[in-house]
Amino acid sequence: MKLIVSDLDGTLLNNQRVISEETKKILNKLNLKGIDFAFASGRGIESIIPYRNFLGINSYFICNNGASIYDKNENLIYESPIDEENVKKLIGYFRENNINFNGFYKDELFIDNCNKNKVVTLENQYKIVELEKMKHFPKMIKLIIKGNEDFIISLKKEMVNLFSEFLDITISHPTCLDIVSIKATKGNGIKFISKELNISTSDIMAFGDGGNDLDMLKTVGHPVIMENSTSELKNSIKNQTLSNMNDGVAYYLKKYFSL
Repeated sequence: MKLIVSDLDGTLLNNQRVISEETKKILNKLNLKGIDFAFASGRGIESIIPYRNFLGINSYFICNNGASIYDKNENLIYESPIDEENVKKLIGYFRENNINFNGFYKDELFIDNCNKNKVVTLENQYKIVELEKMKHFPKMIKLIIKGNEDFIISLKKEMVNLFSEFLDITISHPTCLDIVSIKATKGNGIKFISKELNISTSDIMAFGDGGNDLDMLKTVGHPVIMENSTSELKNSIKNQTLSNMNDGVAYYLKKYFSL
């Protein structure tokens, strides 16, 4: 293995959204052996950087489910936003069905008139923009919707039928639906980084727990799921480690690399 890639929430992070000291120690040992590391998350880079700083490892960032990718110096090297025309179609659908959502682009968080509340709770560094005050719809890097599990499953099914031609729609958490460009997936992000590093995807190990990780896990040579993964992943990927609450990533790496 020449590159380790990990999802954050539910995978590298425990339920308190913390990376353990054990995980930090193991990843640093591998980094000293010349094995690169990359984050792959639905989050934007601003909320991932503190975790990179804690690890103390120069890493790549696959952000917003692959819609934006950054190199080890935090330079944007790839971006695939949803264009203005398709954003207009989406927001028309949301308004017609009174669905609350948040959209993102760079430092802007977009809210709409059906509900002024922000959907996100993890990130507070955004500038809030009210869409009804804008003359034109902006492009967006990602949109998210939150709700109960049944609502999210039903909404995904309907939206895939309507928008799958130009969108990638995944359930990142049982109560959260992530919407990005069809060209933006974690798997595509890994392919992009593998070319940057001039390595084969077969030499990459990846860890994940949610529906937005499946494409990534199917792309790499050695996929690993968490004990707390969704049934969709458990039905697709055989390699499994302990849960995110039991340092599953560190446990697997320690055994695999005989550390």
